[in-house]
Parts: sequence; structure tokens; C-alpha cells
Amino acid sequence: MRPRIGYKKLAAVGVAAVVGVASTIALTSGSASAAPVFGYSGYSFGTDVQAGIAGSGPQVISHIGCTTDPSRKSKNDLATANVNKVALAKSVTTDTHAFNDKRGNGVTSTATAADVKLGSLLSITGVKATTTSWYKNGKLGYSASNTYAAVKVGGVAVPGLLDIKPGTKLAVPGIGYLVLNRVGAHKTASGIYSYAQAIVLHANVKNQYIPEGVDVVVLKVRAEITNPAIAMVVGDAYGTQANVNNLAKSGPTSYQATCQGTQGKTERVAVGELSIPKVAYVGAVYTTKYGDVSKDKAAVEFTSHVAGVKVGNLSIGAIESSASAWKTKDGKVGVTSSSNVVSVKVGNKVYDVPNKPNTTLEIPGIAKLTFNQVMRQSRYISVNALVIDVYSLNTKVVVGHSAAGVIG
Repeated sequence: MRPRIGYKKLAAVGVAAVVGVASTIALTSGSASAAPVFGYSGYSFGTDVQAGIAGSGPQVISHIGCTTDPSRKSKNDLATANVNKVALAKSVTTDTHAFNDKRGNGVTSTATAADVKLGSLLSITGVKATTTSWYKNGKLGYSASNTYAAVKVGGVAVPGLLDIKPGTKLAVPGIGYLVLNRVGAHKTASGIYSYAQAIVLHANVKNQYIPEGVDVVVLKVRAEITNPAIAMVVGDAYGTQANVNNLAKSGPTSYQATCQGTQGKTERVAVGELSIPKVAYVGAVYTTKYGDVSKDKAAVEFTSHVAGVKVGNLSIGAIESSASAWKTKDGKVGVTSSSNVVSVKVGNKVYDVPNKPNTTLEIPGIAKLTFNQVMRQSRYISVNALVIDVYSLNTKVVVGHSAAGVIG
């Protein structure tokens, strides 16, 4: 059964967990073999806040992501998990691991908590969430479950939990409601992911524990396996990103990433013009991604397009970049990139735009421009069409980023 609350949020968190390690793996892994590989990914969270600000991100995290290694595993444990500075779950453990054995190829994610308590309003003991996704004998499959030893709401025991239905909703006076036993799976042309959420607590009234409008998930797990493919594809793209030293000033615009491709479709994300406070004005931005994986081929391409950028008196015309990577069934691998900056002006003065990779242009007292900044390895390539180092603001603005790679 698909969840009725927060399904898109779950998917987004899953994607975030997977993509977070994709680029690192792409830089270091892969052999020349053309034998099919599987992609393994998954995570286990002790607690996770799904909306609003509640003084807590995901806690007690175990995750593996975008790997072709069937021995990859991650474990974690914590005495007490807090949300909004309130103790919520005690004796929490999480475990996520890949496997390749008699069960097939797959991933299992499990999370447990000895005690979940929210003041005198909610008490749940002996909680466990687990899910497994697998590929065996040409078929995809999954299992997902949540179990509870005992549940009390407002000090009153809730019977019938030995055979609780998925998505069971219970009122919690003074808070809102909770949903128990949220489970399901989603199958695509590339593979399958399954999930389980033991407890989803939603606050729809003002209270002393959780901000109103917030969903808190206790024990949240996900497992993902791909169909066998010649390789996995990874990469990302964005229009602009600004940083002061190592701190983000403006996050990536029109961001896209992938771990499995797009089933052969081109996906586009666009935003209108925007302003990076006290740094730059940016014209319309859009990115595209394409990826396809199978037993015979693996290919991925990202592109980034920015209408223009203004930094003080510095005006830069249209900017674009692209990066692609592929692997064929005969074991051949290739990566390419390109970038283009139409024009650079300061006031009425026009500067020549260099064509060679990693070339720089100094504009005295204003900025240093780096064009076609490329980082390349045998199976991965990243390109920034333009990097602007703004002297007066100690700020670096990356414009037109694209990256692509293959694993396996």
C-alpha cells in the first residue's frame, strides 16, 4: 500500500541520501568488465522531521548509496534520539546492508527502538521497521513491515496491534494524529525501491513538544535495487551556486541529479530570474538530464543553461555547459564535456572570452573569471562553464555546472 502522507517527501529524502555519495563513488570505482552490475542503495533513520523547523534533522542514520558493491553496509546506534530538544526514541539502532546470496541481489534496511514516548500522550515499546528489495531469477520483489510490542495513547492501551493494517491512523489528543505501519514499494524500468515507516506523528495543533504543522517519523527505512545493467550512471547539474569561503550563500538553482538515469527520457527543471543577495542578479535558469541503463548500454547527459549574470558593473551573457558519460557492452567507456560563455563586459568595455579549458581572466578590482573549469577522470567528468571570484565580497559564484559518470 502506498503511503497517504508524505510520500513525495519520502522519495525526496531517499533521493537526497542516495545522491549525496554518488559523485564520490563515481570518481573512484569501476572496472573495464562489460559484465552486468547491480546498483544498491538504501537508508535507515531513527527519527526524521519531514516539514517545517523542529530543531532536528535525520538522526541515527545508516545509509549506502549508488554502489555496485554487494558487501556495502552501514550501522548506527544512539541511546536517545531528540526532536525539538524533546527526548522521543530510546535505544535506537539502524542497519542498512547490500547482499548477493541465495536470496538474490538486494538491500535490507532495518531500524529498531526499545521505547518511543512523547510525555504522557504517547508511549510505544518494542518498535521495529524493516524492508528488503531484491532481484532474483529475472524478477524484482520486496517485503516491508513494522511491528510493535505495545502502544498507549493518553495512557490507554490500543489493542489489535499484532495484525495492524497498513496506514492505520490514530488520534493523539493535544498533538494531532499518528499513522502506524506505513509500507509500500515503487517499481520502475530501472528497478524497485521499498520503504517502511513505523510511526508518523503529525502535529496539527499548537503544543509543547512539536511545532504545529510538522511531521515527525520514527524509524524510517528504504531499500533499493536496480535491474542488472552494463553500468550505473551518476551526475548532477545546476545553474548557479554561491559560496563565501566554505559556507553556502545561495544553494544550487535548478538542481538535478541521478543515480539510475531517467529511463531514456529527458527531464527539465527551470526557474525564472533570481537574485543572490548582495552578490549577483541571475537571468532565467534551466537544466536537463538524460540517462538510460540496461544490460547493453549505460549513458547519461546533463546540461545547464543560464540566460546571464550581473555582478556589480560586470555583465556576462548567456552561459551553458554539458557533460556526458557512457559505457558500451564491449566495455568501452567515454566522457565528454563542453561549455560556452557568450560575452563578458564591464561598463562599455568588452573582454575576449577564452576558449581553452581552465583559463582565467583578471578584471582588476572586480573579479577573477575562470572559464570552462574541467575536472576529468576515466569514468567521470565535471565542468563549470564559469567561476566568478568576487574580490570585494570574498565570494565564489559557480555558473553553469554539469557532471556525469558511470560506475561499474
